[in-house]
Amino acid sequence: MSERIMPGLGLRAFYAPGQRNWGTSVSEDLRALSVLVQARALSRSATLPPVGNPGDIRIVPAGALSHANALALWDGEAGAEDWVYLTPQEGWQVWIADEARHVRFTDGAWIEVPRPGVVRIRTLTATSHTLDAFDLGSILETTGSSAVTVTIPPEASVPFEIGALVNVTQVGAGIATVTAAAGVSLNGVTGGSVALDGQWSGASLVKRGADAWVIQGALTGAVT
Repeated sequence: MSERIMPGLGLRAFYAPGQRNWGTSVSEDLRALSVLVQARALSRSATLPPVGNPGDIRIVPAGALSHANALALWDGEAGAEDWVYLTPQEGWQVWIADEARHVRFTDGAWIEVPRPGVVRIRTLTATSHTLDAFDLGSILETTGSSAVTVTIPPEASVPFEIGALVNVTQVGAGIATVTAAAGVSLNGVTGGSVALDGQWSGASLVKRGADAWVIQGALTGAVT
């Protein structure tokens, strides 16, 4: 029997009798297990200090030059402590103490887990935006004076679940238009593209089937 990677956290087990350095592997895996079960971190935005305190766990800020988004653990033998880094995997969830909220690692970034009854607001500053995993359950606010197009992608590109909900609100003067990409049907309008009905109007997008969405809200009609 030889060492193999276990499902889930990717811990190592089933060592061959007498396998070298198995004690190191066990210790490293127990450390990862200690961190990731009921995972919590002090911060994900504060710059990592040169020296930590015993038991410190932090998330390296996304803009850091090295180890961005990694979990940083202050650990080591007495007198030889240092930061140890765990590379996050898709779906890991961590409680952030200085924000009092959970975040989940999704598509290469830590994003907020919506609290019950609280909707995340995402501001769109570009003139075009294609829905992505970050938008799920959010309100997308268009804030500029230029027209903005929000595109619903095919599920081959972004596999939203059936029942996925995204809201779009036109906060700025620029007309916000929702359009369906090729192969995607947008039910509730004619032509697969529609503009919102002016500043402070909004609409809800719900995925109801494979590459099929429904739009409801304050709309002007089909856009040609």
